[in-house]
Amino acid sequence: MAETEIERAFATLAEAFTVTENEIHEEIGAIEQQIEQLRERIIELNGKQETLAHDREAIQEMYNRYCNTDGSESTVEF
Repeated sequence: MAETEIERAFATLAEAFTVTENEIHEEIGAIEQQIEQLRERIIELNGKQETLAHDREAIQEMYNRYCNTDGSESTVEF
């Protein structure tokens, strides 16, 4: 009878480990998915940042070219 109780205890323990292991794998999968989404977001935002930097330079050049009416070489930074 003791063997049966030990076997049941080990079976219960093995089942608990399996459930815990499955939960951990699901959690890891969810975290990996979030990491990938964050990578994609970083790439997207880097592209927008580059576009904004280019636009800022273009606006600054236009301002210096067209708004600087006194003929001086002063520049304005945006």
